[in-house]
Amino acid sequence: MNNIQIRDVTDADFVHIVTLNQAEVAHTSPMNRADIAKLHDFSAYHRVIIVDDVIAGFLLVMGPKSRYINENYGWFKKHYDDFMYIDRIVLAIHYQGKQLGHALYRDLFLFAQQHGCQHVVCEYNVVPSNIPSAKFHQRLGFVEVGTQWLPVGNVATSHDKTNTAPVLQVENHGGQKKVSMQCCQLVSQ
Repeated sequence: MNNIQIRDVTDADFVHIVTLNQAEVAHTSPMNRADIAKLHDFSAYHRVIIVDDVIAGFLLVMGPKSRYINENYGWFKKHYDDFMYIDRIVLAIHYQGKQLGHALYRDLFLFAQQHGCQHVVCEYNVVPSNIPSAKFHQRLGFVEVGTQWLPVGNVATSHDKTNTAPVLQVENHGGQKKVSMQCCQLVSQ
């Protein structure tokens, strides 16, 4: 890995991004070229990381005024005025564990601060668990600010850690996943 570059995504990158996403679809959601073009139009930040002239991964992020419709994005929109929502980060399997995800996040943090944004938010699965994602985000300073149960494609119940009101808990996990809502508060320089 001699030459590493981060740059904005172009239309010519969409086919490669779809291929990268498909390889990690167990941790993301499926998308085709039309889907990625639409998400790209909604995004505030969409960049690829290139290693020795090969696209090794991408990071797709929505800002607070995006027209994006998604249960997790909607949760953050209800709780924060000022945020950058990480929709997905994908690295090709042979580039994982090489600090490229950290490089993309550092680039995003700088971008967010340059745009006056102090919160970078995301979610990851806790049921079923995604331990590598949990560890990755904890190392970067993300903390849990809530949880949400999701059946396939929809919100089941929510819990806001800042709200003391009772919350309906779903005991049957069949067909549902629980996500941890995460926030990294950026420090003003």
